[in-house]
Amino acid sequence: MLLTDACEREDLEVLTVDTDYRHKRHLENLSIIKGAILTCLYNRSGDVVIKVRDGRIAINREFASQISVKSLNPEDYVTKTNASGKNERVPTAAALIRFRKEDDIYRQDEKVFREALKKQREEEKKASEVNHV
Repeated sequence: MLLTDACEREDLEVLTVDTDYRHKRHLENLSIIKGAILTCLYNRSGDVVIKVRDGRIAINREFASQISVKSLNPEDYVTKTNASGKNERVPTAAALIRFRKEDDIYRQDEKVFREALKKQREEEKKASEVNHV
């Protein structure tokens, strides 16, 4: 499967990079090599945004079509025919439910973090006011 066929939130392993030497070296510098694990974050109109290690990289569709990948969790995605007759991969209902739960957990963690940060800033502000007086 090509990187252009990947679904959002899909974990992938790079199988091959079929491009010229110069571009291949550039991808190697970005840690996109055979066996690398990446996550597709966005794949709609023209560009593909992937997560490699701790960074995000945007790749144009022409360049992404030269990268062969395999899904690390193929049971979470199925191929369906859309209205225009084109086959596309979409997440299963179970995967969508799991994604929603993960999103809820993430939002809750972010809320707790923001509240703790707000409390810390208020304490620092009070401490600085006491030191100025």
